[in-house]
Amino acid sequence: MKKLVRYSVIRFMPFSETQEFANVGIVIHAPQTGEVQFKLANTRFGRVSQFFDDLDGQLYANAIKMFNVELQRIQEFTQGMTGKALASFMDEVTRPKEGFLTYSETAALLTTDSLTIVLETLFQQYVGRSFNTKEHREILLVKSLKKQLDQVSKYKFTKSKLSTDYMAFELPLVATDNIETKAIKPLSFFQETPLKLIDHGEFWISRVKHLLNSDTIDANNFLFAVERPDFKNKNLDAAFGSLTEEMNTLGVKVYDIKDINSIERFARFNSENAANFQLVN
Repeated sequence: MKKLVRYSVIRFMPFSETQEFANVGIVIHAPQTGEVQFKLANTRFGRVSQFFDDLDGQLYANAIKMFNVELQRIQEFTQGMTGKALASFMDEVTRPKEGFLTYSETAALLTTDSLTIVLETLFQQYVGRSFNTKEHREILLVKSLKKQLDQVSKYKFTKSKLSTDYMAFELPLVATDNIETKAIKPLSFFQETPLKLIDHGEFWISRVKHLLNSDTIDANNFLFAVERPDFKNKNLDAAFGSLTEEMNTLGVKVYDIKDINSIERFARFNSENAANFQLVN
């Protein structure tokens, strides 16, 4: 006999400004039987730190540990609870709240499988594969671009922290010849709404402004490599146009991620040009 199973995906969202998140767990319950189970990713989930390139890894580890304790308490509290009482209680647990760890909207399914099997299946579906979604695209862009740039310049582009007057943050592709520093930030704009698209772009525009204002890097030495979808929605298209205009007003380079020739030219340092070498008497 099939039973109703309700579940929520647990999301790690350290930067509320961008609304970017990684799926890190599942909480599941069966109102008929009163079972509540959950599964969280390991505290040393390397792909999280790769995804959020300027994240303190200890923040994620501590959040997972605290959430594990909280979910164990929920399991204990709900013992003996069934039906609408359990469903209502779990709705309250998973309602939207502020914090690094949040829940998705509750979904439901009918199954004859045990709750343990359903939990493992959902975990693999949402957590095991979550880094193959559009939110993971920028990591893939960085890896692809780095591989190409390593063949162009002897100065390797790597993840590095740049400092402004009062803060520091990491960028995925930074290189220096000890004379000048260059930085590249790939940006993917496959967001679902104009607001999310704008938020993602504005987040990085603001950071780059701080770099430029503190003279950490010259505008000519910073590049936004943007991945532009074939927008079917005119509002998304307009939002993307507005963002690229704002990027251009910074004076930085803005190239399509597919324009590899322009990106390669940007990546080369003047010091690598034989014509710029001078003999010192």
